[in-house]
Amino acid sequence: MTVVDPRALLLSLCQESSEKGWLEFKSNRFEADETGQYVSGLANSAMLDHKKTAYLVFGVENDTHKIVGTDIRLKKKTVGSQLFEHWLARHIHPRISIDFIEFEVDSHHIEIIVIDPGYISPVRFKNEEYIRVDSVQQHLRDYSERERALWAITSRYSFEEGSALSHVTAEEIKERFHCEKLIISLNPNKKQISNVIDQLLMEGLILDDSQNRFDATNLLAIIAAKEISEFPLLATKAPRVITYKGTDKLHAIDDQTGSYGYGIAFSRLLDFIMGKIASKEEMIKGVRTKTHAVPEITVREILANALIHQDFMSQTDRPRVEIFTDKVRLTNPGLPLVSTDRFIDAPPKSRNKRLADLMNRMGLCEQRGSGIDRALDAIEAYALPAPTFQDVEASTVVTIFGQRSFAEMSREDRIRACYQHAALKYENGSTMSNASLRSRLGVSDKQYPQVSIVIRESIDLGRIRPLDEDQAKRNARYVPWYA
Repeated sequence: MTVVDPRALLLSLCQESSEKGWLEFKSNRFEADETGQYVSGLANSAMLDHKKTAYLVFGVENDTHKIVGTDIRLKKKTVGSQLFEHWLARHIHPRISIDFIEFEVDSHHIEIIVIDPGYISPVRFKNEEYIRVDSVQQHLRDYSERERALWAITSRYSFEEGSALSHVTAEEIKERFHCEKLIISLNPNKKQISNVIDQLLMEGLILDDSQNRFDATNLLAIIAAKEISEFPLLATKAPRVITYKGTDKLHAIDDQTGSYGYGIAFSRLLDFIMGKIASKEEMIKGVRTKTHAVPEITVREILANALIHQDFMSQTDRPRVEIFTDKVRLTNPGLPLVSTDRFIDAPPKSRNKRLADLMNRMGLCEQRGSGIDRALDAIEAYALPAPTFQDVEASTVVTIFGQRSFAEMSREDRIRACYQHAALKYENGSTMSNASLRSRLGVSDKQYPQVSIVIRESIDLGRIRPLDEDQAKRNARYVPWYA
């Protein structure tokens, strides 16, 4: 945490009704090992209390919270031949941010140790973990429930919770983010939105920094930034859309990078992408209707997945949409959390659960894990080649293909379509047949033998299996290999 106004911070801490697990007051008592134990206990308690920072304050009475000043000068303290500050850092694991703040308040000298929690594992001092219980320092090992809770918290800490901006005013928050649009999107049934800052605090998108200002989270920047490139950790996360002249990357005819946060820009981004995809106009029931080469719902679901499930800590390129004359390719940083072979049936998983929740509440995605199913349902309705799902160089790549006849499909295209069709059928409580696969591939009943070959090859490659080994060929049913 950045301390810009230590006086305001101190006054805010002194207003606490009592000492907290993340806050300890001392007047003039200092002992090196005891202080190290406090750092461990305060850091761990801050995590349990969902606080971003813990504080050990010297110069304030413990019971009354009266500012009395202290003779302690932490930066001058030594342990043996080492400065206490360096000695403490050597004995604290994992490495966490520990700042020593010294200042004067009404002629009283104050020292504050500002402690950031450890999000990798519970914080140890000299290989021992401590916790605060009723403001008393205790060994964490003696409180198994708190120890389990602490490990659970450290395992689910995410990039979303980090700070994109520190110590900014309410006006600066409103200037840098689409606050009102975001709150309205999150609360579509509310006729009137009250104080936007209070709403952002309630959502945990900004945090009170106890210095009369706020910290804006990375999640707020991801979802609602007015200019995402202004935030160093997110500068490479704005989606890029490249349109090519042909079927390869030799000639790009357009290259655009987004600027708004995902929640605010998603619908506009989708419209922009669909406007670049080949389309034709048809008369449907007397209405002139534009039909795209690739279904919009397919692009929508896979685009939402690419943005939401990316690895924000990855050093690979930003989310990218590449539009060719015969296909659309979407790439997002980070390897998938489930096998690409199981995208259809695997339970939903996300690195960025709060981002997924907000996008869901804004009506931009769903969290039931059926997005890929809907994308593939639309592809089957169009009788398009089955898309590919790949992990390539620490990224997830999905390629959606335009129209190809059965004759134009490769052997791999046909087998992939067979497997995905069987998986979709199985997820819907049904089974695949030669007839259902013919319909999916857009071929006539006369091509029954050709489709039988696809089924046989898919079985030989272990992609599907017969529902019953002894079933008659006429009524044969098939399921995916994992069924």
